[in-house]
Amino acid sequence: MNLPKNGVAREIRSYLGSLLIFFFIVGIIITFVQFPVLESNKEIVLMLIGSISASIPVIISAVSGTKPDDINALKSTIEKKEHQIQMLVDAKDRLEDMVINLQKEMLQNQDMMLDRILLKNAMDFDDKHNPSKK
Repeated sequence: MNLPKNGVAREIRSYLGSLLIFFFIVGIIITFVQFPVLESNKEIVLMLIGSISASIPVIISAVSGTKPDDINALKSTIEKKEHQIQMLVDAKDRLEDMVINLQKEMLQNQDMMLDRILLKNAMDFDDKHNPSKK
């Protein structure tokens, strides 16, 4: 028999536990509707219902396997990861700016180099065709 993995088992436990608690409370309500409570026992029954309803969140967290500390730890981990992502995005933006600036400088240097080459060739051409100006 293949048992579900830990995450799936936790979800199934949580779902079944929540259903069990829900049906238990519905059963209590139906019982009190069908069988009226005596005035002498009314305070005791109301105290029991209050106790049960106050302990529902604790029971659900115990059944589901989650604890408030676990949730807070996960929230802080998520915040740290979001901060790291923001830092990485900022670093990526700075690197993109650096690449753009480098490309601009390379184009300017290429233009200057072409201008120098053309000027040198023009001067060489002039020197070949007008040797008397030296």
